Amino acid sequence: MKTQVKLFILIPIILISCNSGTPLRQKSPEEIRQELKIKEQTSFLNYLTVEYNLDKTFWTSEDVIKGFVANSASIARFKDVVLTVTFLTATDTELGSKDYVVYKFFEPNSRTDFEIKTKSPAATKKIGVKVKTVVPVD
Repeated sequence: MKTQVKLFILIPIILISCNSGTPLRQKSPEEIRQELKIKEQTSFLNYLTVEYNLDKTFWTSEDVIKGFVANSASIARFKDVVLTVTFLTATDTELGSKDYVVYKFFEPNSRTDFEIKTKSPAATKKIGVKVKTVVPVD
């Protein structure tokens, strides 16, 4: 019984003392920035939001979507954001969707304006706009 108790106490002590001997190194500020940049770039949907308005024109066949993309990332820069525009009826029935590329840079903690000219399906009463993809900038 005493042998079992001694083993029970000694095994954790031996395991703890078998540490590799190298202390844990703190990450440099540049390493921390790089990790944050990678996180922001890979989860861009958490950082890019879209606000917009649809202006229907009666004298031409084109409608104009004006708005901005806000980038709340603290480090990550993006370019060439692909926006998916979904055309909806008054009852929220989807009539179709189309992708548009906004060829601009999207800086950290900033808003970037955009304007899209499109031909909406005849029964379109409202639209939805969301970010589909982006190109990260190093």
